[in-house]
Amino acid sequence: ELHPQNWTLRDTCVKRFRRSAADYKLDVPEWVRPPEALERVCSYLEEWVMERDRQGPDPRFSGGTAAPPSLDVYQFIWDRTRMVRKDFILQNYVGTGGKCDAMAVRCHERIARWHAMCEHQLSHIDDFAVMQSQQNIQELGQTMKTLNQYYDDALGRSVVEKPDEDGNETAVKGRASDTLAHGCSSNFVQGAPPADFNGTPLKSPSDETSLAGRAICKPKQ
Repeated sequence: ELHPQNWTLRDTCVKRFRRSAADYKLDVPEWVRPPEALERVCSYLEEWVMERDRQGPDPRFSGGTAAPPSLDVYQFIWDRTRMVRKDFILQNYVGTGGKCDAMAVRCHERIARWHAMCEHQLSHIDDFAVMQSQQNIQELGQTMKTLNQYYDDALGRSVVEKPDEDGNETAVKGRASDTLAHGCSSNFVQGAPPADFNGTPLKSPSDETSLAGRAICKPKQ
């Protein structure tokens, strides 16, 4: 199968990378995918696209007689994950100075792991080493930079400066009133809990670690 059962291309929410231009705006509200949709995109790419080059013949390549080349799969995901990160930026999910959410953190962590994995697993392909490796490392660096900003944002909310009796500022754990002032109810990155691709909540760490091996059924109703 090419997609989860009963899914259309619209259900996958996958978008190719585009840059803003005079004749093309990216920040049209109806076109910007919310964090929930972006996390679903990451799950779809991981579970339905990343292994296409290892899963035998694909009807979309060579008349269905061959599997897609590894570099084709890599370039497809490289382009689509760039647009995932772009949609987060368009919604001001930039960490310190902007918004931060657990779904944004998870998506960027998954994208960073994919770039690191590709740098290792595709290094034996000459075309990748010569033409793609440098771009891959650049995208990994940009993803890690955003992740560091998310982590710094969470740390900044958990530790605040408070004057002591002598007027000296001292780092202490933020009170509930301090975190609520920043739109937070605790000292941790906030957001919806992890969920499977079809919306099934992951209730324990063992659920999350087995996510990649589970079959996908149909989208959440």
